Amino acid sequence: MGTVETRNKIHNAINGMPPEKLSAVLSFLEDLEWSSEDETAMLMSDPGFMKDYKKAKEDIRTGKTAKLKAIRRDV
Repeated sequence: MGTVETRNKIHNAINGMPPEKLSAVLSFLEDLEWSSEDETAMLMSDPGFMKDYKKAKEDIRTGKTAKLKAIRRDV
């Protein structure tokens, strides 16, 4: 999908949303706008983060995870 088509789909989706959802969409878009690859590079260069990240990936791969039902609170 090209950029123009993507922008048109986003525009159409926003135009079809109820007003109460628009502020959430705006917040999300602003977060995307302000985030940068620098933040990703900073995390990836942090040895502590990388150690935790690799452990989490290994835990997921080996099934060492908690079931949502076991930790979920009724919301």
